[in-house]
Amino acid sequence: MDTMIPSTTPPFRTLLAMLANHKGILTVAVIMSLVGSGLGLAQPMVINQIISTIGEGPVSPLVWLLVGLLLVSSVLSASRSYLLTRTAETAVLSTRHRLISRLLRLPVPEYDRHRTGDLVTRLGSDTTLVRAAFTGGLVDAIGGVATMAGAIVLMALIDVFMLGIVLGVVAVTLFAVVSTSALIQRYTKKAQEAVGDLGAGMDRALVAVRTIRAAGAQDQVELSLRADADAAWFQGVRIARVAALIFPAAGLAMQGSFLAVLGIGGARVAAGTISVADLVTFVLYLFMVSMPLGSIFGAVTTIRQAMGAIERIGQIFDIEPESTGGSPAAPSHSITFDNVSFVYAGRDGEESEENEPHPVLIDVSVDIRPGEKTAIVGPSGAGKSTMLALIERFYDPTAGRVLLGDQDTAELTRSSVREIVGYVEQEAAVLAGTVRENLTLGAPGTTDDRCWWALDQVNLRERMEEAGGLDTVLGDRGMTLSGGQRQRLALARMLLMETPILLLDEPTSAVDSQNEQLILDAIDASAEGRTLVVVAHRLSTVTDADQIIVLDNGRIEATGTHSELLQLSPLYRNLASRQLLA
Repeated sequence: MDTMIPSTTPPFRTLLAMLANHKGILTVAVIMSLVGSGLGLAQPMVINQIISTIGEGPVSPLVWLLVGLLLVSSVLSASRSYLLTRTAETAVLSTRHRLISRLLRLPVPEYDRHRTGDLVTRLGSDTTLVRAAFTGGLVDAIGGVATMAGAIVLMALIDVFMLGIVLGVVAVTLFAVVSTSALIQRYTKKAQEAVGDLGAGMDRALVAVRTIRAAGAQDQVELSLRADADAAWFQGVRIARVAALIFPAAGLAMQGSFLAVLGIGGARVAAGTISVADLVTFVLYLFMVSMPLGSIFGAVTTIRQAMGAIERIGQIFDIEPESTGGSPAAPSHSITFDNVSFVYAGRDGEESEENEPHPVLIDVSVDIRPGEKTAIVGPSGAGKSTMLALIERFYDPTAGRVLLGDQDTAELTRSSVREIVGYVEQEAAVLAGTVRENLTLGAPGTTDDRCWWALDQVNLRERMEEAGGLDTVLGDRGMTLSGGQRQRLALARMLLMETPILLLDEPTSAVDSQNEQLILDAIDASAEGRTLVVVAHRLSTVTDADQIIVLDNGRIEATGTHSELLQLSPLYRNLASRQLLA
């Protein structure tokens, strides 16, 4: 069962649902807390007997009883602390597992709308705040309430008048704490959002650190990141300001009550109303009221912070994962665009003057025949990469249909579509890890011989042998490789997947002319019997295509072979002439 309830559910209910998943261990912890409270309440009574017995009989049995109570209380406290900490870690682990699963399965448009660093923050620091609700939250509050209740009852048996004074001070303090604690939840949510902004900014800067250095823009970027850090600091200070009012409240209540009890209690002892032993016992119970009061105040703050974090985590669970329903895709190699239009929505799907949705494809209709090589060319921003993304079902058309054979991809499961459609994106992704891990990402169980074959096909074998073989560890985002090497490694991974349809987005954009021909030869060899769709800016790489689609401003301007388009399409002829191909 998914313990994370959507953010529309009150955060406290979500927290209770999370606690309920560990009710067995938490019940044991509560029982231990209650037993510990009972043992603690017994200690002042034993001290009362020791004081009363001094000079009238042996006190050593009472002293040993007191020592035993202290030892058992300590063991219970340590055991309870371990149980709660372990349970907290388990709850956080469970939440992180669910978040990881959801974050990896969000619809692709959601990654366009959310910054990576902010998503990572929800997985990291937000879930850490939830942990504190277990270790320093409700269970501690339950034990503290039990101790307070018992102490109040026993104080009432000693002197009701002094108890009334103590309760008056405590009631005023509690009212002040509860009335201000709501601010902590609101400020915590804002603080975590600010931390998310900072993480997103830092992630963006580190990805582009070489560009930033080359442009001499360190100071400019630093100022932006400092502003994000300052925003996080400001929200943290707001939390600290409220907490500074809450935490001293316990000490104030204790000191005020203690002074009142000493003054009034001393007078009552002098008047003979109560004994010295009773006054000492009353004071000890007073400490048992005020000490848990501090824990309860801390629990209120901790729980409020957890609720703020839960709101942010719940926002991710509000987003439905990428749909998995539909029919399996038949092994057809043809692709048809049937009056396809596509619009990228603005950020968070909202229209605004600054960020209006804009059409990328408009009434696109074309047949991509099975077993042939089809190229898509055109100016930047014409919609070429979007066509590949629609075939891969990263997005669904705003209007019209994309067909595999005679099946509408919108009615097929995404997993079955991706099992027959291989895709190499323009900025080839290389994961931190070994060469083998990168090659077998889409084909687990691939033998080393097949891995070396794939590397040989893209002219990377010698480079990897020199580096240390398939166990060579690549840096983050493959930064130990050149851009062309990253692209060739991605191509090798695609060759191992052996999908009947291959989509290549600018496969030679980052390689030199020598390696370009090697890659083209590898593509042609691997494409035998397969449907190949290539997006290209270099027309020289696709002049041999069976069909070339010319896109301009989201519309198909012309289709045909290279020689046909030189006659039929002014746009293609212009592109070719600029590249000395016409």
